Amino acid sequence: MNKRKKVIGSSDNIWSGILQMGLGTVLAQLINIVVQPILTRVVSAETLGIYTYIVAMATMIIPVASLKLDMLVVSEADDGAAQYTTDVCIYINLAISAIYTIVIFIGYHVSDNNLFNKYGRIIYLVPFLVLTNGLRFLFISYNNRYKNYKLIATVAILREAARAVIQVVSGLLSMGAAALSMGYALSPLLGLHLQMKKYIEKLHNRSLAGWTKTKEILFVKGKRQILYLVPAQFINSFSASLITISITQLFSAKSLGYYSAGVRILDIPIVFITSNVSKVCYQKIGENVVKKKPVLKLLANVMASITVVSFLGFGLLYFIAPKLAEIVFGTGYSIAGVYIKCLCLMYAMRLIATSFAGVYTVFNKQNFELILNILLIAVAAVGYTLTYMLKLKITQYLWIIGIGYAFIYVLMIAGYVYICKKFDKSITPVSNVSD
Repeated sequence: MNKRKKVIGSSDNIWSGILQMGLGTVLAQLINIVVQPILTRVVSAETLGIYTYIVAMATMIIPVASLKLDMLVVSEADDGAAQYTTDVCIYINLAISAIYTIVIFIGYHVSDNNLFNKYGRIIYLVPFLVLTNGLRFLFISYNNRYKNYKLIATVAILREAARAVIQVVSGLLSMGAAALSMGYALSPLLGLHLQMKKYIEKLHNRSLAGWTKTKEILFVKGKRQILYLVPAQFINSFSASLITISITQLFSAKSLGYYSAGVRILDIPIVFITSNVSKVCYQKIGENVVKKKPVLKLLANVMASITVVSFLGFGLLYFIAPKLAEIVFGTGYSIAGVYIKCLCLMYAMRLIATSFAGVYTVFNKQNFELILNILLIAVAAVGYTLTYMLKLKITQYLWIIGIGYAFIYVLMIAGYVYICKKFDKSITPVSNVSD
């Protein structure tokens, strides 16, 4: 317990952590921003669409590749227990990647034309993407535990640089969607040894988690994560991937290519703000809960800032999107800007909502998140059905998705405020709140 307190006490300023990781993420995203216009000029929209489809099939699983037990690595009070939890997460990553390979093999051969064989054997790259990126997220959580924000930022830069080099070279050599996908799969391996350094050092002084310890982590400590948060996260990831899958089924790989280009612009602020704010807020709110300190003021202060940034940013983007897309991606990509306009409201609300991912976990309210993510699936299903039956255009489909998802994200934000307010009322008021 003392070790954990020492680690927590090393840096109490929430904005310091956000800014440290934010700087690294800015540099990483600058690499991403620079490389996207190059890719759209050396890779066809169809190839970009197929690559997006492969990544979507992987990102359905990547967030749950550790069964969300990686969040326990951050919040576990006992450092020894956190090390064993990391062991178990590695086991799970390997097991899930193997299981997904079997699922894909069966799906590939079950019929002549389905989701698994639509673009051929390239689908077998998906489990590799799941494994490498699953380990990447696990060790981001591990380093977040020790507040190694500088390391997290450095590795993010290395990863984006490696992916950029692999993908641009493959595009110039016309190596196709498979090579683009390998860039996504291999880049997390660069810097992984740095992320694992502390873990390996500690491993020298202990044994790996055995079956007894693994069962304890899976069925006792991680029970609520697995029962509630894993389904919620999978449904959330599936709902996002369902848009990609639906566009492919309803329209074409070329349309998907334009959509994916637009989403790359929309995702930049999401990646920059959400990935950093959510990690630090999760750690800080969890710390306040353990110490019986109020959390609503902390939540409100950060949420107010994020809301202003989100609506100003996406509001401006709405008006300049078609021209911006044409400038950034090249001739013909103004259509990507049209798609962006359909999704700006959704992304504005998504940025706010996902910046506080983990709040439900802190308060053991994972069932709330599960319900909300089921609603996301319902919205996606309604959008697909209406588009298919009424023969709607892709812009009409995207507006349905954008408005529907935005409403669900509003409910998610309201849930954060409600449970934080309820917690504050349940504790003795504290005069000085660390934020």
